Order: sequence, then C-alpha cells, then structure tokens
Amino acid sequence: MIRSLFCSLFVFYLNVGFPQINHSDSISFFNNLLSSLKSNPNDTVKLNKLFQIHYYQQALIGELNEKNANKFETKYTREAIDLAIKLRKYDTLKSLTVDLGYIFDLSKNFDSSFAYYSRCLNEFETNNKNELTYSIAPTILYYNSQLQGVIEENNKQALLQKQKIDMLTYIAIAVLIAFTLSIIFFFIKSKRSNSQLKIQKEEIEKRKIEIDNSISYAQNIQESILFNEAKLKNIFSHSFVLFIPRDKVSGDFLWSNRVDDEVFIAVADCTGHGVPGALLSIVGHFLFNAILVGSNEKSPAKILDQLHIEIVKSLNQHSHLNSHDGMDVGLIKICLNRNQLTFAGAHRALHLIREGQVITLKGSRKPIGGAQIDYKINFEDSFISLQKNDIIYCYSDGYADQMGGEKRKKFMAKRLIDLLQQNYNLPIAEQKDFYKKTFENYKGENEQTDDILLIGIKI
Repeated sequence: MIRSLFCSLFVFYLNVGFPQINHSDSISFFNNLLSSLKSNPNDTVKLNKLFQIHYYQQALIGELNEKNANKFETKYTREAIDLAIKLRKYDTLKSLTVDLGYIFDLSKNFDSSFAYYSRCLNEFETNNKNELTYSIAPTILYYNSQLQGVIEENNKQALLQKQKIDMLTYIAIAVLIAFTLSIIFFFIKSKRSNSQLKIQKEEIEKRKIEIDNSISYAQNIQESILFNEAKLKNIFSHSFVLFIPRDKVSGDFLWSNRVDDEVFIAVADCTGHGVPGALLSIVGHFLFNAILVGSNEKSPAKILDQLHIEIVKSLNQHSHLNSHDGMDVGLIKICLNRNQLTFAGAHRALHLIREGQVITLKGSRKPIGGAQIDYKINFEDSFISLQKNDIIYCYSDGYADQMGGEKRKKFMAKRLIDLLQQNYNLPIAEQKDFYKKTFENYKGENEQTDDILLIGIKI
C-alpha cells in the first residue's frame, strides 16, 4: 500500500506539478536519466540517479503485480543496492531491498529475494544497525509465511504437468495399438506429439537447473552467516558440530556469541526445511544478536521470552491463529570464570555426561512462536556447575526422528541418549564422524526425514 501511494504521488508530481509533461515527455525524461549515468558521476550522485530510476520505473509501470513485475528492469536497483552498501546509506539500502524483494517474489524468483534479504540483514548486523534489523524483520517474515503457500501451489502445478505428460504418453501408445492400419497418419501425429513432449521435457530440465543454481547460491549465503563450527572451536577447542541439511538449505542453525567471560550457544530448529525454514533461520539468527546486544538481561530464559515475543509480533500470530511458524531452541550460557552452565529450552533438552552418568536439563514444553501464544508460561533457567571432562550435548529432533533400520522405525531420542552415553569416551575429534556414520547406516536407502544438528562440547 505504501509503495502504491509513493508511486501515485510520484506520477501526480510529474503530471500535475508540471502540466506540460505528457507520456512521451515522461519516457524522454526517463531515458535522459539513463543517459546521465554514462557521464560517470561520483558515487553519491550516481546513487541518487539510480534511486530516481528505481521509483520512476514503478511510476511508469503502475501498480506492480504478477503480470507486470517482469517488466521491471532490476539491474539499476541491484546497482543502487551495491552503492548504498558502499556509501553506508542504510535507510536507502532497506527501502531498495524491500522493494526488490517484493518484485522478485511477484516474479516467483524466491531464491533471489532470499539472497538480497540475507545480504541486507548481514550488513545491518555487521554495522550494529539493530533498529533496522527489527524494522525489516516483520516484512521478511510476512513474505516467508506467504511463500510456503506459493511453493505448495508450484509443486501442485508441477505434479499436474507431469500427469499431463504421462497422459499424452498413454494416449500415444493407445493410438499406436488402435490405428495400426493407419501407420502413416499415426507416424505424423506421433512425431508431432513427441516433439512437443521433448520441448516440455527440455523446459522442465532447464527450470530445474536454474532452481538448483539459485538454491546453491542461497546455500552459500546461509552457510557464510549461520555455520558457526569454527567460531565455536575458537572458544571450546574440544568440540564438534554435526550438521546434515535435508535439502541444500536448512531450517536448523547454530548460533553462538561471547560477551566477556560469558558464552551463549543456541541450537535451533525452525518450522519446516528448505527455503522457508532457511529464511526463518536467518531472521532468528539476527534476532538473537539484536536481543543480546540490545538488553542488559543475559538470562537464557529471558532471552527466549523476548525471542518468542518478537516472533509472535513479527508474524502477527495474535490475529492469524492458524500460523504455526516458529522454532524449537536449546539455549546454553557458560560462565567461563565460574564454570557454571545455565540452560533454557523451548521443546529442547540438554544432556551432560559426567563419568558415564547422564544428567538431563529439560526445557519447557513450549515453542518459540507458533499457535501456542501464552505469555503466562515463561521459560525457566536450569543451573549446573561444570567439572573437568564433562561433555555437553544438545541437538535438534532430526536425528531421533529419522526412519530406518530393519523395521523402518524412528531412531528415537532414548536410543540417541544411550548412544551418547556409550561413546562419550571417544576422542571428541572422532565423535562427529562416528555419529554421522551411525546416522547414515541407520537411514540406509530411506529418504532423510529432517535437518540434522548435533553439537558436543568437552569441558
């Protein structure tokens, strides 16, 4: 609505403020703007011109929708975004990114919008622009909630296309049997039909390659922001992170941060997997940083309370009670100077193994976000003093929920805890490979059920 109002005012300014400008003059003025870029202006002037071109395009096109979004030439907006980052014009960066993401979503180019949203949020975090992170997060989360329905509709259309191809094949075979005596006529018709099928198959294969390439690009962006194994090892040299996404991008993520002698580690499992889960994981990562930096409260339970409030608010889940987007989180705080661990969990638990005995710190039976909007039930902290050679494990539910084995049943959480207890004496450097091979052997030929995230830290 704001975008439409802006464009309407822009057109009013052109056509009413200056009555002598007609449609032909508008096109001429737009072309002059494009030509002025060739004069090599300085970066600030160039950014202003690119910004004008961006909104002038919207004014000329009118109300953007799925039918006309492809008419919008995005290269000038993308160039403007690069300059806004270079010149540290973060308000301009926010405005351009939201517009460009909206245009890409209308064109069903979801992976490109995901890439630009992630890049923008990363710039805000790097430069401590937490207020901009808060302001843009609701827009990104709203598109994420709409995206799942669009993807399901695309999958349905792909299935209908496959059924259509199968039906054409069956018809071709039936025609071959029924009209054997009319072989010449059938040959001409069959040749035409096969040619159409070949064109359709080539188009589907081309689209698949484009989608795979886009998701691979999104995977690189997500890994550069979220994959924190090296960061964790810099703090705890005896540690490992087992991370096995179900698809190229993941809804599971590891977040860590250090403030003086306090280390914060989160093992998070977002609703869904693939692109929707990955987008929610990016937003969750930046909200963790914003909450930690923006508050003096360093209690894991209080951090989860605030994260729950921000997710519910951003997704407007008080009004949309059918929205189930959210995440399960295990949040650990370790005070290095006091050897004390504090844990709070949202449908996640922590297991500490000490001299072969398992000590479990259970989280609350409440997720972050989702349909269970209940502010009377707060998250709670659990405390334990750490001893040398203690091993801490925390994981998402993907490992335990994997189907496999001879009877094709779930691995189950109890079996995983027993496995951790039986093998805690393995060198920490070997444990990652051991649990990965155990998972792959159990899975066998079955499809992977969910994303996998398992961390281990030896004190």
